[in-house]
Amino acid sequence: MSQRLGTLVILTWLAGACTRPAPVRELPVDITQTADSALSNAFPSVTAPPSATNITTPTAIITLTPTAELTITPTPPPLSPDDPRYGINLAAPHYWDDFSSNLTWIGPNFDGAMNVWEDGRLRATDFLTDKFLWWSTTIPDVDAGELYVEVTAEVGECSGKDAIGLAVRVEPENRDSGYTLEFSCDGSYRIRKLFAGTVQNLLEWTPSDLILSGSDTMNVLGFLARGTTLTVFANGEVLGSIEDNSFFKGNFGLFSDAASTPGLTVYFDDFKLWYLNP
Repeated sequence: MSQRLGTLVILTWLAGACTRPAPVRELPVDITQTADSALSNAFPSVTAPPSATNITTPTAIITLTPTAELTITPTPPPLSPDDPRYGINLAAPHYWDDFSSNLTWIGPNFDGAMNVWEDGRLRATDFLTDKFLWWSTTIPDVDAGELYVEVTAEVGECSGKDAIGLAVRVEPENRDSGYTLEFSCDGSYRIRKLFAGTVQNLLEWTPSDLILSGSDTMNVLGFLARGTTLTVFANGEVLGSIEDNSFFKGNFGLFSDAASTPGLTVYFDDFKLWYLNP
């Protein structure tokens, strides 16, 4: 955040002067009141000098430069003790990716799906309405076990169970295992476990008013992984939680999953990560 102070420029011109009186000519001492009028007329009449005239000083001109408008980033409200994230400072993530770089997320890109950096966001497109997930994962050094993570997702044209997704504790070598949180176009969510090509629903599709539904909408997906407890969030509010002990550490994944709309496209931004045990 930057702040610029306005400048005050004062231009003042002061000038003061007065006219100088002309020299006064004295009468000769031998001229008296009884002198002949002709003689008296020989001397010019004496004109009193004009009084001094002050020159008006112009009024100072003041030019004000408008003060730059301050931009204040809102601070999240403190968490209540019954919030599963209690103790986390949501205003200070340990890792934040604003997608200004195209080097922090990795593919894949082929005929079935495309995950590319575009104009400061990650664009994830699923071209086929099949059962496969093709997520883009973080670089290897961004991994965590005990964590809370948020990401903003904006979906384009969609319908039904077309979904946007966030994966945590992704196995870093083969990148084919981990937990997923998915929001559907019709306003539902689910939690799944992927393990080396197999898929298990830990929580079936569940409708929620906390999720903004429909095309061209934006939601914030949140995932809290603390030990075997997995808690999921929509737009900062708790959706639900489950227990599972299959994975304890890994990378992250972002994806779109087309169920009825080939070419389903999602834009991801503002990936924020908090370590529970930094």
